[in-house]
Amino acid sequence: MIRKFKGTGIYKKTQFLPIGSFCISTRSDMLDDRNQEQKDSFSLREVMEVTGISKLVLHAWERRYGAVLPQQSETGRRTYNREHLTKLCLMKSCVDLGYRVGKIASLSIQDLQAIVSARKTLDGLSPIFAALATLDSRELERLLSSRYFALGPIDFSKDVVIPLMHEVGQRWASGDLSVAAEHMVSAIIRSLLGNGMKMLAPGNTPLHIIFTTPEGELHELGTLIAALLAQGHGLQSHYLGAQLPAKDIAIAAQNIGASIVCLGSQNARSHKGLREINKIRQALPEHVELWLGGRGFSDADCVAGTRYLKTMADFEAAVACTLEGKQPTANSQA
Repeated sequence: MIRKFKGTGIYKKTQFLPIGSFCISTRSDMLDDRNQEQKDSFSLREVMEVTGISKLVLHAWERRYGAVLPQQSETGRRTYNREHLTKLCLMKSCVDLGYRVGKIASLSIQDLQAIVSARKTLDGLSPIFAALATLDSRELERLLSSRYFALGPIDFSKDVVIPLMHEVGQRWASGDLSVAAEHMVSAIIRSLLGNGMKMLAPGNTPLHIIFTTPEGELHELGTLIAALLAQGHGLQSHYLGAQLPAKDIAIAAQNIGASIVCLGSQNARSHKGLREINKIRQALPEHVELWLGGRGFSDADCVAGTRYLKTMADFEAAVACTLEGKQPTANSQA
């Protein structure tokens, strides 16, 4: 790539050094082309050039916050490794986004990557929030539908719906988004995800899994996404809608021949809590697994015979274990 350096009239060749999942521009006269991919140590000057962090700021991050701990020679010369460089680049990105150094210095590379990725995702969703602000249902449906058909139901669920609805919840809680807007976007997404269940091929395994929410829990989008992902993995998904009573869950599991019942909840106060979970567990046959997902079940991971899945990634990992014939660990005591 050829890049002109501002104000110099000089063009220099620029290489790209892959670090983690990022591509960071570096000058070719600084890093040797022949060993660039294998380079694992960097001088202070190289780190400053790559990250855009000044020497004064970099030393402050090290001394005050312990952001990275480079090796130092007897003369005080610093040497940074690839992990240090990756973390510093991510920290610089977070600071540019408005985060305070003291809040992010102790975070792992994975956590910093998640912050940067989430912000980029939200920036891409700004037209959707603009439509929500004016309650423009036609524009909102157009924007969501275009992403749905471009990505397909699985990636649409992961890359658009999950971050979008998380932000919608945050803005609603802070009073920056109306109840009408939340209901509008939920209705459109529910329709799109329902169509996604029809679009995906039926599961090709003998394993049947039921999805619903406990009685009183109206928030169903997370549960519907889980049903969609399970079907994408090859399980035979049966989505029964929201707030199903314990006895009806047990009857459905028996009639369908389900191996797993998966319940979702976003708010512990919306359902009957541990008493209801114990009631459902007791109503189900012993061989039927009971999976609980969502923050509404964060205090239910002590219920015997259940498995609490905090995130959608945990859910997909449990599905993968099930398909491999491994038994996901259930809680053994109340």
